[in-house]
Amino acid sequence: MGKRIAVITGASSGMGREFARQIDLLQQSDELWLIARNADALAAVAASLTTPARCLPADLTDADDRRRVAATIDAEAPLITYLVNAAGFGKFGDWRAIDEADAEAMIELNCRALVAMTRACLPHMARGSRVIQLCSASAFTPLPHLNVYASTKAFVLSYTRALRWELHGTGITATAVCPTWVRTGFEKVARDSGAGQDVRHLLGAQQASTVVSRALAANRAHLAVATCSPQALGLRVLGKVLPHCVTMAGWEAVRRL
Repeated sequence: MGKRIAVITGASSGMGREFARQIDLLQQSDELWLIARNADALAAVAASLTTPARCLPADLTDADDRRRVAATIDAEAPLITYLVNAAGFGKFGDWRAIDEADAEAMIELNCRALVAMTRACLPHMARGSRVIQLCSASAFTPLPHLNVYASTKAFVLSYTRALRWELHGTGITATAVCPTWVRTGFEKVARDSGAGQDVRHLLGAQQASTVVSRALAANRAHLAVATCSPQALGLRVLGKVLPHCVTMAGWEAVRRL
């Protein structure tokens, strides 16, 4: 194995950028590999870090770009200490408001890209390596008007939990991070669909720094799921004990407030 690296997708902004900052402070990697579409934004993040950072501009919704990143990892054969899959996006709106391209892009980025990056990195991980998958409390129940996004996050939760079982005995820790709203600019992207009033507020939104620090602590504690707030924990419990028709009705009431 070569040098120790941390691979962070979606690193140009939001949760990915915050993971880069906090993993930088841990000083457990020789280099951070930052992946996102915006090369200039990646360069700005890299310049703010103490740990040397390598920018890999890539559109992870593009299968060719995913293969290019995987080929770079294989060619350099590093020891990957962290994989953080933070790339993802969502849209507010019902099936009429969200167009086909956005629906497909959510599935491509939130599901296919996450699986592809995980499979590319796992052969280069060893005991003590860590996998952190950005999921969402929306994974705990179907959510009308956030339907495709919530469904992709349910996939991420199921995939990560099963992967964690498969990794038993390897010393590689996998955690699905399932917060509620986080102040990252998600709301602006989600509302950019002509359906801005589908969800009228982000009650209980947390700072990205709080969610990331709790996610890293949960992964160190070998937890399968990190909810990162009492609200998210409550949704997780309700999703287990109540029928989906009840939780969906509750969501419908809350989103209209």
